[in-house]
Amino acid sequence: MRGCICGPDLAVIQLRIVKKGDAEIEGVTDGDKPRRLGPKRANYIRKVFALRKQDDVRKYVVRREVKKGDKTFYKSPKIQRLITEKRLRRKKLIKREKVNRFKRSKEERAKYDKVLSKYIKERKAAHGHAAPVEAAPVKVEAKKTEAPAKAAPKKK
Repeated sequence: MRGCICGPDLAVIQLRIVKKGDAEIEGVTDGDKPRRLGPKRANYIRKVFALRKQDDVRKYVVRREVKKGDKTFYKSPKIQRLITEKRLRRKKLIKREKVNRFKRSKEERAKYDKVLSKYIKERKAAHGHAAPVEAAPVKVEAKKTEAPAKAAPKKK
């Protein structure tokens, strides 16, 4: 970092045009360069081309020309966040599967509770329906004992 000091040992000088003068600068301001890459996200494409929700975004993707030998073909980016019918189908299937899992787990819980209650009833029947007998509470009397009398201080 040098601030405004330039010398012959600098490899790159980065500049930004702030104000354009009367004459054109050759190779810089004399020609318009189109954007090489366009927006990739569906909503950004809609915004740039002022499209409505129902318009097909895929027709407005910025494509670039690629030449390989004598053949020319076009490359375009994959559109992100594009809601297609395939995506809507998948979303519906995922939601349905989630609801089914919830129902199935509820049913399995009910089955488990049924088996558990049956098992508990069998255990009670095996022990002869005898409820555990609690021992009568034992009454413990505390004996009153007097604290030993304090010894009188010794005289010297």
